[in-house]
Parts: sequence; C-alpha cells; structure tokens
Amino acid sequence: MLLVDGRAVDCTIEDTGDARLRVKADADVRTQVAAMLRLDEDLQPFYTLADADPKLAYARRRGAGRLLRAPTVFEDVIKMLLTTNCSWALTRIMVTRLVEKLGQPAPSGARAFPTPAAMARKDERFYRDVIKAGYRAPHLVHIARAQARGTLDLERLRDEPDAEALHDALLALPGIGPYAADNLLRLLGGYGYLGLDSWCRARLKKLYPRTRDPDALARRLYRPYGRWQGLAMWLDLTRHWHESPDNPLP
Repeated sequence: MLLVDGRAVDCTIEDTGDARLRVKADADVRTQVAAMLRLDEDLQPFYTLADADPKLAYARRRGAGRLLRAPTVFEDVIKMLLTTNCSWALTRIMVTRLVEKLGQPAPSGARAFPTPAAMARKDERFYRDVIKAGYRAPHLVHIARAQARGTLDLERLRDEPDAEALHDALLALPGIGPYAADNLLRLLGGYGYLGLDSWCRARLKKLYPRTRDPDALARRLYRPYGRWQGLAMWLDLTRHWHESPDNPLP
C-alpha cells in the first residue's frame, strides 16, 4: 500500500523477467516506486571494486545492491526503531499492530503505514499497552509529533549529500543508536558504516568460522571498500540469497 495525495492506494509491483518492472496502481506512483527501489542510484563505483573480489563479483551480474526502502524516511526510521533490542519476529508484530491500528485503508482493505499525524495523535500509553513497544514508546511519540508539527523534517535527509552529517542527524533522534543509525544511513545512500547486529555477527562466524571477533574481522575485511564498506559487507553476508539451483553463483 502507498499513500498518494493523502489517500491509501493499492499497488502491485511485478518483475516481468526482462529487466523491467510492471507497476499496477490506481494512481501515479512512479516517483515513489523509483525512490523505494533506488532506481536512480549510481552503483558503478561499487561494482568496479566488487568486480575484483571473488566474494562479490556476482553483484554486477545480478544487479545486486539496491536496498529496498520505504516510501518515506519517517517510515524507515519508525521501523528501524522497532528492530532495536528484539527479535525480527517481534519487530514484525509491532509493525503489524501499528498498521492495523493506525494505517489508512486502501480500496482492497489492506492498510498503508500510518502517517506522522496519525501516530502523533496517540500517547505513550497507547504505544506501550496496544503496540507493546516497551521502552520505544516515548521515542515513537516524540518522533511522530515532531515530524507532524514540522519541527523535524526527516524527508530532507534524502537530499543531504554529506554522510557524516546524515549519521549525526540520525544519532540525534531519540532511540536511534549506532546500529540503527548505520543501517538507516544505508537506506539514505551512505554505506561507510557497517551496522553490525546479532544476525550479521552470526553470519560472519558461519562464513569465517575461525574468527573469534566478528566485529574486528568485518572492519578488516571490508575496509578496502571505503565509503562502500557497509554495502560490501551486506552483499557478502547475503550472497546465498542470490543463489538458486537454476542460477548458482560461482
């Protein structure tokens, strides 16, 4: 579901199999879909580095590296906040509750992610008792109300070219620490931070079983990629996602 001019619309995106996408919606959603799929992002400098790395040479051939993001920075920030200090299953439950309770319904009945205004109308108790967001509750209230009032403008972050300034701005948000800021930065086109979490550390240990310190290993392995090191790590750890019996990686 996408919000277009304040109303929720149904949207279906299909892979036609010929390096093209088919988008079906009852409104013009091309700009939003292009932003979500990062279609205007230039990954050629990254591919040039990856081509010489046996672990990542697949990236150019598979067109890997365009990380899916939400239609708005606000949605990405709220969802990232709900990934902190919990399992992925719990994150999905909290997001589902948010959408069911506050999201605007589209004609199909499915609901879009709630707007800042919709979230701002609820208090901390709602997020604790209904969404079951725990310690995140006051942070959800603060971010939603600041965005709704206009004292916070998260959408402008997509136009900020300075990765360090972006990182600092993200860290200034309530409830957003280094892990969340690093990963949000990737969704804004900055890949100079690793954003290590428990899943990444477990994958590093599986791929490189001799390591005793996955954080130090990650810094060493991906440092040669410079401003692209976060993307390099992600594509190394998720390499198996791009394999299939009919389309194996070398």
